[in-house]
Amino acid sequence: MKIANKITISFLVASLALIAVVAPIFYIIELRSSFFLFLLFIPMLAWMVASYVSRIISKPILRLYKDVEIIGKGDLYHRAGRSSNDEIGELSRAFDRMTEDLRQTTTFVDELNREKEEHEKTERDLREREEHYRRLFEQSNDAVFLYDTEGRIFDVNSKACDMLGYGKEELLKISFMDLHAEDELIRSKEAIKTGKETCSVRFESMFRKADGKAVDVEISSSVVDMKEGIMQGIVRDIAESKKLERDLMISEEKFRTFMETASDMMYITDKNCNFTYVNGAMARTLGYSKEDMCRMGIFDVSNKKTREKFGKMLEGLIEKGEVFYEPVWMTKDGKEVFGEMRVVGIYHGNSVFSGSRGVFRDITERKKIEESQRLAQLGKLISDMAHEVNNPLQVISGRAEFSLMTEKNDKKTKEALEVIVDQCDWAKNIIQRLLMFSKPSKGKVEDVDINESIDFVIGLVEYQFSLGNVKIIKDFSGSLPVVKADKKQMQEVFMNLLRNAAEAMPEGGTVTVTTKKDADELRVEFKDTGTGIYEKDIDKIFDPFFTTREKGTGLGLSVCYGIIKSHGGDLTYFSEPGEGTTATMILPIR
Repeated sequence: MKIANKITISFLVASLALIAVVAPIFYIIELRSSFFLFLLFIPMLAWMVASYVSRIISKPILRLYKDVEIIGKGDLYHRAGRSSNDEIGELSRAFDRMTEDLRQTTTFVDELNREKEEHEKTERDLREREEHYRRLFEQSNDAVFLYDTEGRIFDVNSKACDMLGYGKEELLKISFMDLHAEDELIRSKEAIKTGKETCSVRFESMFRKADGKAVDVEISSSVVDMKEGIMQGIVRDIAESKKLERDLMISEEKFRTFMETASDMMYITDKNCNFTYVNGAMARTLGYSKEDMCRMGIFDVSNKKTREKFGKMLEGLIEKGEVFYEPVWMTKDGKEVFGEMRVVGIYHGNSVFSGSRGVFRDITERKKIEESQRLAQLGKLISDMAHEVNNPLQVISGRAEFSLMTEKNDKKTKEALEVIVDQCDWAKNIIQRLLMFSKPSKGKVEDVDINESIDFVIGLVEYQFSLGNVKIIKDFSGSLPVVKADKKQMQEVFMNLLRNAAEAMPEGGTVTVTTKKDADELRVEFKDTGTGIYEKDIDKIFDPFFTTREKGTGLGLSVCYGIIKSHGGDLTYFSEPGEGTTATMILPIR
């Protein structure tokens, strides 16, 4: 029951008690007429007084009650302090002091709880981390050692025991340095010393197992606690990788030995066809160093025609993985090398083209041989045809001579028959020269009259040259000594030089052949009035298969040069475009 209600009821009870006391007195003194009025007025007055008094008394108490309710709900920052000096003011201030103490105590308890929670969380984290580290430590695929700077081992994982064949208790009694093989001990000590200074080091060594066998290991050592000098060593068994490495080195050495001793040119390129490796034969043949070649590519050593076909070849290589073709490469000094080449693609990942391997076989000499064989077959064909043509010519000549012996021939007929006989004799002479020229050389070195040999070859080609309006002028020295030479080969050289001169004059012209003695040498010059040779081509004219003519083989001058050199002489060309060309052949007299 509220205090105000209690006060009101108390006043009503008091008024009733007063009525009970006063009523008999009124009755005795016979104030009966005022009795009922008194009975009605007294309770009403008492209620009114009680209500007023109760409100005055209960108001600060109710306010204090509400403040207590607010504080009781947890608002410890609320204050119920009163400025009055009565008991209620003292009581409210006492509540405020109690609330402040309670707030401070609660704050302290909250801080303690937070600290406790943080401490518990830290402990949980430490336990989880320790457990995580222990799991990593024990479940690591590598052996893990914890040791100090003196080599004393504090802890090892199970992998270390399995790797070396020791029990854990045994390993903890062994120094970390004593695990190293004797041959590796000094190097390992130096590495570990470096690790102490740099806080981390990785090196390879060998550990001695419990059964005495050595195992190749890779050690990653790092400082765990600098103050205490604790180090961690992660030891990986690399015996298999070392074996593979050694096998690979042996295989690579065999491969390199094979590549370096091969007579064929071999190379490896990257995806851009730049050389990453060339063998010795390739460097020697092309005239470059290996270092220079590894800064070049296939395109750089190919001649013009090969470069034109290079793109198509590369497409075929990428598509099929292998191609075979006949390129022509250029040496450092500009000579052409003909070859047969097999190229195989190198692929990585998802069949991604990353380079190629190639073998280039030099077939330049074979080309020369094939051309020589072709010329030999051509000589045989000339010989056969000469025999076939010679027979009907003899018949024609015989019939013409027989007709001349009769007396019935008139003058014109006789002149015609004489022309027939004369032309037949000339044709038989040409055929006889062709037969002699077509016979292969026996390699016989004999005394050769150069003027006579040149005159013989001129007799073979003079008529044919005249059809092309080409005139041959002979300027021979009359006192030339004989030279030691292969007569057939000399005639072949003269034939080639005359034909080259004639082909340089498609509109006709003159070829002047000059012979003379110069000290101990004999000089023969073939000077034409043709189109001449460009400066960029003059240094290549003796290269096999080099030609500026559409139907040329490029072997004529190469063969001539070889023949003259084999006789101890020399062959040179001087030319100016539009001014003609002079070929000079020099032979030693002795």
